[in-house]
Order: sequence, then structure tokens, then C-alpha cells
Amino acid sequence: MPAVQKAATCLDVDIFCRVIDNFGDAGVMWRLARALRAEGYAVRLIIDDPSTLRALAGCASQTPTEKIGSDESIEVCLWKKDWDTASCPLLPARVVIEGFACRLPPDYQAKMAKTSPAWFNIDYFSAEDWIEDCHLVPSIDPASGLIKTNYFPGVTEKSGGLIIEKDYEHNKHLFLSKQLKNPNELRVLFFAYPYGPIEKIAQALCDVKRPIELSVTQCEAGKLLAKALSKRTNSRVTVNCLPFVSQKEFDSLLWSSDIVFIRGEDSAARAMIAAVPFLWHIYHQDDDVHMLKLRALESRFESCFEDKGLFKKWCELQEAMNEGEFNPELFSDLIDVLDQWKKASGCFSKKIKAIGSLSEKLSEQIKKI
Repeated sequence: MPAVQKAATCLDVDIFCRVIDNFGDAGVMWRLARALRAEGYAVRLIIDDPSTLRALAGCASQTPTEKIGSDESIEVCLWKKDWDTASCPLLPARVVIEGFACRLPPDYQAKMAKTSPAWFNIDYFSAEDWIEDCHLVPSIDPASGLIKTNYFPGVTEKSGGLIIEKDYEHNKHLFLSKQLKNPNELRVLFFAYPYGPIEKIAQALCDVKRPIELSVTQCEAGKLLAKALSKRTNSRVTVNCLPFVSQKEFDSLLWSSDIVFIRGEDSAARAMIAAVPFLWHIYHQDDDVHMLKLRALESRFESCFEDKGLFKKWCELQEAMNEGEFNPELFSDLIDVLDQWKKASGCFSKKIKAIGSLSEKLSEQIKKI
């Protein structure tokens, strides 16, 4: 098969993505592709599971792979399995991005030795201290001698930041200006993993002394929570089972909520940017590594809480939720001071935005190479 030539109208970027963690990996790389396109790059996303991407992009299930990114002016290409052992027809772009150290096709990487593109590995988000020492640290590929720069998203000045679209504030303001809300009603969004304390969360929601409009996302945990609530009588909770929403639509769910139960990394990052009070159901890892990541984020938040007692309650409830427990009294205490919780969330959102968008910071690094 002849090599596929890319147009050279502007600086081109190839983003490689292997879908391992359901929608998580594809979600981050799709968001990055959209953000870099907005920065003026010609973007090609090479992904091994386009079906996942179709849902995130809001495309019909039968949409051809090459048409998935048409509305965003992004080229989407299927990463074929045999490229990992045989020849790859793609010619390297001038900027190559590995999503989460996914390992490039060997033949593609061999071609890179001839063109010496700027090469980045975008790693997982973390608020831990160690990423600051690893962010932008180069590594040398022993086979080709090419330099790969490790890029770590985060929430501190010395990290790579989070992706914040150029029109984010405009879109949020426009959306909220059209919202009508019952001040006595609590809007809660639920997006979590099915191994969480579903029954205990259901009871805690029922114990709240205010009407709750609960939106559950189309995931296994959402179905379990809706089922648990359906068994309870005299509940003030109204359950709204949501359809799957595209990545663009997800922000509006956050903006319209008073509290969100959020899972994963990209979704949690969006909740932080949205300045909405959240409880993070973090993806569980061996040896409780996930709890270290959770507590690291909490420590970054602490300065934003004026009431340290409130901060401790938030941490206690969130950590317990990730260990299979959920205290209704703590949840009610947080709701009683929701305005203070919102204020702390807004403070942290401002800090994140002051760091700058990941796509802009990455673009600065690209231009230096």
C-alpha cells in the first residue's frame, strides 16, 4: 500500500489513541484533537476503536470512520491491528502525540527517524507532587535517538494544565442565561462506577430535606441507582434517566447541576473547570494507588475552603465513598452549606484557568522545538 501523504497547509499533528479504559482514553484524545484544531493545527486522530469515538463526537453508529471528525475539520483514521507487526502506510506528521504511552506502530516510528518530528507523550492527569518533576522531561528513544517529551496534565503552575476551550466561558454564560431554576430544588448529576456504595447513596439522597432532581447518566451505576431509588417510598427524589450525550453536550449537564457525582479523569477535570461542587469516584487501582491521587487533589483544594471543617467533611465523605461507604449525615451537612462549597469550587476553578489551557501550553512547547 502506498504511503498516505498529508497536506502541508499548516503544521500537522498526529494523535495516536488506543482505547483501553472505555470512553476515558478516547475522550481525552478527542478533546485534545478538538483543542489543537482550534489552535490552528491540522489534526489527524489515529484510533483503534472508532465506535467509541462516534458516540463522543455525537455521530450516528453507522458513520464511516473518515467522516467522524468532519464537523470539527479533524481527520480520523482507523489504527489497524496489523500496523503493530507489519508496515504502516501513514507518513509521520511534524508533531506526533502518543496518548498515554500507547506505543506507536513500529514502522511509523521508524519513519520518524528520517523526519525528526516533535514527539510528545500525553500522560494521565494527576495532582500529585511528583508530576511537576516529570512534566516536560525528555526521554531518548534508544532505537532512533529521537527525543520524546513527557507531558503531564495537572492543576498546578508547574504542570501541563487542563484543556479549556477558547469559547468555554462564552458558552457557559450563554447556557446559564437561559436556565430557569427552582431555588428550593437541588439538581444532582450522577456519573459513577457500579462498584460504588449505590444503596447507601440512594438512602442519603432520600434523607435530604429538599426536593432533588437527580439526573443519572447512561451507565451501569446510573441504572443501579435508579433501581435502588425506585424501591424507596415517600422519596423527594425525581429521577431523570439521561441518554448518552456527546462530549460537547456534557458540559451543560455540569453547568446545570448543584452537585455532581463524577467518575474518571476527563469528566472530573470538566467538573473542576465548571466550578460545580463534586464528589469524585476515582477509578480504582491496585494497592490503593487511586486514594493517593484522590488525596493529592484534595490537598490542592484545601486553600479554597474558608471553613476547614467543611473541607474535612468533603474529604471524609469523598474518601469514604471510594472505600464503599457513604454517610447521609455528612452529605446533608455539605448540602446545608452548599453556597460555601460552591464558593470553594469557584475558587479552584479560577486557579485552574489562571494556569492556562493545556492546548495553549502544549502549542508553546511545539513552537520551541
